[in-house]
Amino acid sequence: CFGDKYANKNVNLTLYHGEILAILGENGSGKTSMVNMVAGIYYPDEGEIFVDGKPAVITSPKDAFQYKIGMIHQHFKLVDVFTATENIVLGLNEKPYDLKKFSQRVREICNLYGFEIDPDKKIYDMSVSEKQTVEIIKVLYRGADILILDEPLSGVDVEGMQSLMDMLDEIRKTYDLSILMTTHDFATLPRYADQVVLIDHRVLRLGPPREVLES
Repeated sequence: CFGDKYANKNVNLTLYHGEILAILGENGSGKTSMVNMVAGIYYPDEGEIFVDGKPAVITSPKDAFQYKIGMIHQHFKLVDVFTATENIVLGLNEKPYDLKKFSQRVREICNLYGFEIDPDKKIYDMSVSEKQTVEIIKVLYRGADILILDEPLSGVDVEGMQSLMDMLDEIRKTYDLSILMTTHDFATLPRYADQVVLIDHRVLRLGPPREVLES
């Protein structure tokens, strides 16, 4: 809660291996606050988080990565004058600092997951979808297999939306990744979502996309 206001209260949800779970709600409904607690940005006032059935103490994004949880924020956390590789390894304590080796590792991840990114390209030369891909590679580079995407379809054109969702659908099926994503727009509700959590005045309703939209 924030002062006397609750962002989330009596909230329960389950994300399964290899699943895309979409959290749908209006701006201010509390969906970003919810995923921020899972990602270690906020610490819950009460309640518990379980990973693989075991209690998880997540007080920071670093803790979250220990549980293989990585978050891609709505507003990208990228340094424009750095290359894709420099952004991806930023903050990692990898020694020696060998940018050529890091770039090769980024290329390997791109080949593995089917991404199309030039590791040496500057962020300021990238499109929105390219920047988003860099953010996804950043969490995969750190070993995440639970991906949290906050409003990933915001500001992306129709072609970009389709490309992103095709990519996420392919990698979660192939590599058994779990994806938790938020959206405020019914029109852009991803058709690939296996389950949808609808937050309506902090009340949750869970079901497949069509059921939730028709309820």
